[in-house]
Amino acid sequence: MSEQPLDARIVDLESVSESLRTALMTQSGLLRLEPTVRSTLKRLKISSVSALHQSLRPDSGAPSVVTSDGLVLSLADGVLNAQIDIATDIAYPALGLAERLQAVTADVIRRSGLTLGAINITILSIEGSPDPAHPDPPDPPFRRSGR
Repeated sequence: MSEQPLDARIVDLESVSESLRTALMTQSGLLRLEPTVRSTLKRLKISSVSALHQSLRPDSGAPSVVTSDGLVLSLADGVLNAQIDIATDIAYPALGLAERLQAVTADVIRRSGLTLGAINITILSIEGSPDPAHPDPPDPPFRRSGR
């Protein structure tokens, strides 16, 4: 029998989440990770359950779900799934951007030592990027029809 050591790692989902957020935000065409009511409610639920869990079983492991604005990571049996809600720039094809974000997410997950699960990207908004040199034209004045 071989006596080779196992490469066991403890994965901190918070650090994976931060690494993923940083990597995603470097992608051209991504304006922001978009907070949603769903992710906000999930974050409140998880923090409440986690606090209760820690008070009942303080020796338990790290949480299996981490949420932040536009990002939900869930870990089960070493498989990490990601839900990413985004706002994109209209100047970039949304489908191409979503595919790039999936590839970046897969890379970050693999580098963390976890098995890649589902990566779901939801495009919640496609917007023009703010350009101070060309502000939006003012709205036309309201005109009453005299007829």
